[in-house]
Amino acid sequence: MNFEFSKHALDQLIQRDISKEHILLVLEQPDFIEIQDAGIKVYSKVFLEKSKAYLYRVFMNELKNPTLIVTVYKTSKTDKYVNKI
Repeated sequence: MNFEFSKHALDQLIQRDISKEHILLVLEQPDFIEIQDAGIKVYSKVFLEKSKAYLYRVFMNELKNPTLIVTVYKTSKTDKYVNKI
């Protein structure tokens, strides 16, 4: 998959202490993918960190060439997304 990180996404990686390696794993082996808006797909994957589950979400604009990672975040509130996993 050919993609770039937006400036906002790069800032979020730093601010939210998310590694690019985690993002690559989310994109390569997502637990689920949902279509949010026209051209926007959200890739999601659960990781265990220090015995706690975190859901990583990567928002991709597939209308851009190359595909653009718009933003990323992780949340411990996995119960909000349980029905999608």
